[in-house]
Amino acid sequence: MPRKARQKRPSLLAPAGNLLKRLSNSDSRFRRHLLQVGLWGLAVLFAYGLLIGPYSVPRIVRLNLKKDALVETNRRLAADLIDATRVRDMLDSDSVYLEQVARTRYFMVRPNEVVYRYRTR
Repeated sequence: MPRKARQKRPSLLAPAGNLLKRLSNSDSRFRRHLLQVGLWGLAVLFAYGLLIGPYSVPRIVRLNLKKDALVETNRRLAADLIDATRVRDMLDSDSVYLEQVARTRYFMVRPNEVVYRYRTR
C-alpha cells in the first residue's frame, strides 16, 4: 500500500526564505540598494542611541553634573557634622565656652552682675 503524502506546513520563516531566494536571483543593484537602506537604518538607530536614548551623551553629562553636586553636598554636610560634633564636645567639657554661649546667645548674667548696653545710633 502506498504512503500518503503529507502536506507541508507553512514555516514561520517562509517570508525570509522567499526574500533570500529573491536576493540570490536578483540583480546586484537591488542588493546594493537594500544594503544601503539597512546601513542607513543602523546609522539612524546609532544616532538615536547616542543623542536621545537612555545611554545618550547628554544624559550621561547631566548625570555626571548631578553626581558632582551630590558629592559637593555630601562634603558640605560632612563638614557641618564635624563642626556640630566639635561644638557638642565643647558644650560637654569646656565651661568657658559654655559661659560664653550663655552670655552671648541667651543674654544670661551672673547674680548681682550689672550689664550695660548702649543703643546704636
